[in-house]
Amino acid sequence: MSLDRRAFLKLTAAAPCIFGLRQLLLQETDARPEWYKQALSRMKERKLHGVVVIAPAAEPEQLELGKQLWDLLDGDFPEAHELFVTGVFMVVTPALAGATGVRTAGENENRFLLDPEGKRVAADSVELKSFESADAFVASFAPLLHGESDKRLKARADELVATAPADVQDALRDLAADTLETRERGSAALLERAGDFAPLYAHRRRTDADPEVRSRLRTVLECHYRSLAADQPGARLPFGTRIPKFREGGCGGLREVSENEKDRVQDMVACGMGRVGDRKVRMFLRFLTK
Repeated sequence: MSLDRRAFLKLTAAAPCIFGLRQLLLQETDARPEWYKQALSRMKERKLHGVVVIAPAAEPEQLELGKQLWDLLDGDFPEAHELFVTGVFMVVTPALAGATGVRTAGENENRFLLDPEGKRVAADSVELKSFESADAFVASFAPLLHGESDKRLKARADELVATAPADVQDALRDLAADTLETRERGSAALLERAGDFAPLYAHRRRTDADPEVRSRLRTVLECHYRSLAADQPGARLPFGTRIPKFREGGCGGLREVSENEKDRVQDMVACGMGRVGDRKVRMFLRFLTK
């Protein structure tokens, strides 16, 4: 079958109606980083809100933010960790902010809240001092993530409690039981399901009248947090961040391996000087550039 020019033009003009313009034109390339799309998938799957922080542009400020985040994630800060398991946190460099679509040209805000479907619902600016301590972090980020009077957290908790299986409901009641054995059994059962019901536990921890129930739920959430992989994107490693790698440099020291550096058989030749002692290095996170 052959087509003359006029018939061909008629067919191509009608093609978007038949096949869809996006499919016909093969759709514009999705410029969003793969890790950002993974974060959006996690939000949708778990029905969690997402928090996007735009990192500072200058290297010294980026390094300081990386240090502060490491301290929050690695330290003994259960209330801060509770936020990380009840939301999805992302850190985006200014160069990638446009590619993610979270911030448009001309906007100056550096913190954004996304609903579980990835739609932007709030935006403001946050300073580095909000990361300086766990108390400052919780005071700044809890109202954004969970809403005024924890209304967003309550809404998700209500959804979960309505669908929670009997064993979870029983375990929550067991936390207030008369016998220690029953309370311990309840804590263990809740820990096994913490990945699915963390928002419910967090809301109950904040609102239950029994101090032992609140204490046990805090312990359950922290144990769950500590059980997660620290080197994989998720609650213990915000999306868009990475743990820097180091290798032997010259004179017995270490040097940081850049994000895009290829493995090499040999780096620097040591000068033969012995290492007197290792200085304590304060760890930090780096931010992905692609």
